[in-house]
Amino acid sequence: MGAHAAELLAHWQALGQALQRDTPAWQREGRRLVRSWSRWPRAYHDTTHLHACLRHLQAVRSHLADPHAAELALWFHDAIYWPWSAHNEERSADWAVRFLRSQGLGDALAQAVRRHILDTRHQPGPLTGDAQWVVDIDLAILGQSDAVYRQFERNVRREYFFVRWPRYAAGRGAVLRGFLDRPRIYGTDWFHERCEAQARANLGHALKALEGGQLYA
Repeated sequence: MGAHAAELLAHWQALGQALQRDTPAWQREGRRLVRSWSRWPRAYHDTTHLHACLRHLQAVRSHLADPHAAELALWFHDAIYWPWSAHNEERSADWAVRFLRSQGLGDALAQAVRRHILDTRHQPGPLTGDAQWVVDIDLAILGQSDAVYRQFERNVRREYFFVRWPRYAAGRGAVLRGFLDRPRIYGTDWFHERCEAQARANLGHALKALEGGQLYA
């Protein structure tokens, strides 16, 4: 089922207990999610990324107004992921809403989770409250060590294996430049203080490599 499967399923069970929904249906959904996060052709958007997101959430949990909604959003945000699709977040959000409604968890929670998932499309613009925390958690990889970031760039390229290099370099360069052009990559002060400088260095190195015809790997 992929890396970290047992630990992830334990996290999912604990979340179900916190929501008073630790049932066979809840457990089946956890296994379904972990299988989905383990599918080809994932190389970055996989169970390792999900595990990292949940680890970051644990570090900042006390800052969130509704940590359960944030955790559910992180579980589902890349639950459906095909690199050639422009609708992954919408389909993942729909999956989350269907499941949460089937569990009788209420439309307010389902809609909060849906909004958080759609925010991980990372469109420019201001975010508030827990949405900013969810987005910063998803982007935490940008501000990790040089070695971790280089592996990230390798894995993203593996996911986009079907795109020929000139087109990939142009598209990836535009994404990196888009983040660098923002006044802040991280909206929360917590992530800004810990990750912003390293993220800008990583993105700058990766962009320079692409402009030189190479992958920053």
